[in-house]
Order: sequence, then structure tokens, then C-alpha cells
Amino acid sequence: MTIKTASSSVAGQTMRKPGLHPLVYVLLIWTAIISIIQVAFITFFFTVGRNGQCTNSSAVDPKKMQSQQQSADGLLLGKGKMVTFKARKGNDDILWFTENSNPGLISEEGYSLKIISDGYYFLNLQVTLRLDDQLRVPDNLIPRVTLKLDEKVLLEGEINRHTRSTGLLGKVVVLAAGGQLKVSIDPPTDIDKSESMTHLDIIFMERP
Repeated sequence: MTIKTASSSVAGQTMRKPGLHPLVYVLLIWTAIISIIQVAFITFFFTVGRNGQCTNSSAVDPKKMQSQQQSADGLLLGKGKMVTFKARKGNDDILWFTENSNPGLISEEGYSLKIISDGYYFLNLQVTLRLDDQLRVPDNLIPRVTLKLDEKVLLEGEINRHTRSTGLLGKVVVLAAGGQLKVSIDPPTDIDKSESMTHLDIIFMERP
């Protein structure tokens, strides 16, 4: 009898399922409430924001919008300036001159070109050797052309022995007024001074 009673007691304890603590129910309810509040807040935020944008757009002066659009279009179209420099002479540093000078943009100062205006500059350089000089250049002394702003190298390239040219070297940079551009050749070598073979093209764009 004692064994049966003990077995029955153990079985009863095994079959009994403990109930959830009341605090668990409270926590579940609280989580549901927080979730509902978050959904309501997000919906309200996006609805009010979208309506606010529509209201602000309708309140903008059409003339002001048109003026801004024209200004943006002018910048995109480039209200810029272009100067093409030809080589006057040079075998180490190149002396440049131009027929479409712009005093408010770049000025010629000896072998240097002085930057007058702050802005974006697209630099496009090509240097070509004279044909007879190409025959005298040793293989171990291929000329190298550099375009420097003061002491900083902006463009650099070697002369190709077959074409006698650097090809087109280009770069867009932001330049400040007062800087000095100079093109050098090392080792010094005579160049082809025709505009189609040696030239420095500069396109200027004002910074917004």
C-alpha cells in the first residue's frame, strides 16, 4: 500500500502543469499596447510630413522657382570660359601664349601661367617632340612632361617614342587665385610648336 500511494503521489505531481505567472500576462498586454502606439505614431508622422511638403511646395513663389531653375540651368550649361595656349618656345620649360586671352582668368608671366580666379579648372595638355629630336633621344632618356601648380604635380606623362607625343593628359581640379602653372620637360628636348601637336587647353567654371 505504501508503494502504491507513493507512485500515485509522484504521478500526480508529474501530470500537474504549472500556470503562467500573472506578471507574464501583464507584460504581454503592455507589449501589445506599445506596438499599437508605435504603429500609430509612424503613420501619423509620414502622413503629416507628406502633407507638409505639399503645403510648402504650393507656397513657393513661382517666379523664385523659375529664377532658381534658370540659375541651375546656367551652371549646368557651363557659363564657363575657355582658353587655349600655344607653345612659343621651350625645351625644358614651355613658354605659352594665347590668342583668346582672358585677363580675369589666367595671365601669362614668363614661363608660368598665373591663376586669377578661384574655380573649377579642366586642364588638357599635349606635348609633342620635333621629328628630328625623336631620333636623338636615347632609349634610357625618354622625356617626361609635367604640369605643376607651384610645386605640386597635376599632370605627368612620358613621351611615346612612336608617336613622339604624350597624348592627351587631362584632369579637373579646383584652383585658387595666385597659383602658378608651369609645364616642364625632363630631359630638355625641342618640341613641335604647332598648335595641333602641342597645346594646353583650360576650361574654367565658377564654383557655386
